[in-house]
Amino acid sequence: MVPSSTYFPTSFPDRAAWFENFAINFAVIGPILGFSGAEIQSVIDDNAVMQFLLDAITQIESYDEAARAFRRVVTEGDVDGTTPTFPTIAPLTPRTPVAQGIYERLDNLVKRIRLATGFSEEEGSQLGINPQGRSNISPDTAKPKITASVEPGNVVLVKFTKSGYSGVFVQIAVDKGDWQTEGRFIKSPVRLTVPQNANELPRSVAIRARLLVGDDPVGDWSDIVTVQTMP
Repeated sequence: MVPSSTYFPTSFPDRAAWFENFAINFAVIGPILGFSGAEIQSVIDDNAVMQFLLDAITQIESYDEAARAFRRVVTEGDVDGTTPTFPTIAPLTPRTPVAQGIYERLDNLVKRIRLATGFSEEEGSQLGINPQGRSNISPDTAKPKITASVEPGNVVLVKFTKSGYSGVFVQIAVDKGDWQTEGRFIKSPVRLTVPQNANELPRSVAIRARLLVGDDPVGDWSDIVTVQTMP
């Protein structure tokens, strides 16, 4: 289960940031409202896993991007004696093992906090659990806004807004070719490296994106943005 979106964000990066604030403030407010040290420690442990997951997802996204760049360079690159190196990723191990059900534990705890003697809207604001208005952006029609810029070395930087969604699903078309998937990204900007062509000339790169709910693309494609690379 997932806690109510009236207070709990919809994208994982925003949820991790929310959880960090909640854990910090609950460590102070919890004892005042009658919660035990064990209950506070449980929140601290759950938050440690949330922050680990955010860092792990970011590393995996970067690794995925680097692996795709390796694939393009090793297959489409010029024969010039260069031997590309496949990217590596450090082992990802949670520092604090916890039982499954972080969101359910949070939901139950928030309900108890709201019923605790002495709880007020001020504490709710500090913890981030006061109900907020729902977003009126429908997953059926929502689309991201993207912009793009270039850097030397055929690098394209794609900036995006995700409007409370999990991230974006990005595709590019090089030199008016077919659309190819670059991956799913949760942080802006996305850094893409386009393989150099045989004549070492600038390449035309069209970019489009869709919003993500979890790993699933939703809504409409963004407006297409086109740039010329800098070799």
